[in-house]
Amino acid sequence: MRLRLSPAILHGPAGIAQPWGRRLLAAAAAGFVFWPGGAALAQSPCSGLAPGADRPVRNLAYQPPTPDLPRSVHLLDLWPGATPTPAPLVVFVHGGTWMHGGKYAGTPGQARAFRKAGYAYATVNYRLLRHGPPQEAARDIAEAVAFLRREAKGCGLDPERIILMGHSAGAHLAALVALDESYLEAAGVPSQTVRAAILLDAYGLDIARHVRETGDRVYARVFGPDPAGWTAMSPVSHAVPGRRPPPMILHVVAGNPETPGQAEALAGALRAAGGEAEVHAARRESHNSLNYGFGAEGDATTRLTLDFLAAWVR
Repeated sequence: MRLRLSPAILHGPAGIAQPWGRRLLAAAAAGFVFWPGGAALAQSPCSGLAPGADRPVRNLAYQPPTPDLPRSVHLLDLWPGATPTPAPLVVFVHGGTWMHGGKYAGTPGQARAFRKAGYAYATVNYRLLRHGPPQEAARDIAEAVAFLRREAKGCGLDPERIILMGHSAGAHLAALVALDESYLEAAGVPSQTVRAAILLDAYGLDIARHVRETGDRVYARVFGPDPAGWTAMSPVSHAVPGRRPPPMILHVVAGNPETPGQAEALAGALRAAGGEAEVHAARRESHNSLNYGFGAEGDATTRLTLDFLAAWVR
């Protein structure tokens, strides 16, 4: 891809290259694409992709490179909508106990299932714990949404209909960004843009309660020692009257000792705040199969999710 970048973007008034301008040129030479500070590329990242093509645009950089972070941290893959009509967009957030994993966990099977139903699909990387606390991961997800909205026209996306989807720890982050308006607002995204959320066996929905009751060392490592921080990072704390929360469908693995109870607690808080929530317990699934089996022929989780979205988003 050839980038045509204005000298006014890359240089200051004295013609001296800006530090991020040099990073932009280096990233472009390496094949990465991004918009620093909202500056537009000469063409859409989806240019050259045939309408309906069953392949993604890979490794789109949704934030400028940062010297102390690997380039891969702020990359996403995007499957545009399959028809000329702008498609609602599902943004997938991978799991991995906030410490591991990557966008590969958003599978082609998921993408195909959503695109067949009329949606576009993206799967994102974000900062893991070794790169920063979970608050930074939530900020990254909001920035990815902002990037995709900016590129909506060229990629066949509906910028006003975003669905956040996550698995495991990624479901916690998806719910947090959907419910704590501060993350989207900081990224310049109207909170009402998020029309629904899909949570697959979510951990961390009520961190404060879980740490108090179990003393879970993993949670203490990830979220720190401060109970006020546990509350702030718990999605259930942000499901309160005053702003109608987006509808959510929560899938859990029956028999998991943690996730069904947390899902029911969040669903109850959402309903009390005037929102809509469904909880479904999968009896012949594991924590991982719930995610990696999504989109498979006859998969009940997929069917229930698409029915839910048809009622509340389509």
